[in-house]
Amino acid sequence: MNNHHWLMNAQVLTLMRKLRKRLQAEFDINLRLSEDGLEQHLAKAKYSTVDGETRRLIAEIEHHRGAPFLTGEEPRPRLYRGQPVLRENTGKDIYAMIYGEELSLHDPALRGRSRPEKMYRGQKVLQDDSRR
Repeated sequence: MNNHHWLMNAQVLTLMRKLRKRLQAEFDINLRLSEDGLEQHLAKAKYSTVDGETRRLIAEIEHHRGAPFLTGEEPRPRLYRGQPVLRENTGKDIYAMIYGEELSLHDPALRGRSRPEKMYRGQKVLQDDSRR
């Protein structure tokens, strides 16, 4: 991103000076404000630092910028007709979401029977386990 207009603020410049000193001491990184990958360096520092003050400074700079710093490795948001697609929890099946705990009452496979009963002309047929 070549748009560095968010840096043209006295508060942000003061925060950046403090942050540059901290990153120089912790990671031996020389940040230049005119650097093209400045946002990526700040994003990587945000995720890898152990210093709480550094995280606070980066969060405050992000607040002034109006957007979080991205490393460029994040997946792009899914769009449908220009609008972001809602990501649903894929952990549950649709029937489990509808029925919840009552799923075992509605699903014959979960009722406790080991196998379905065989029917012939409306009558139950005895099953012989030896002919399997």
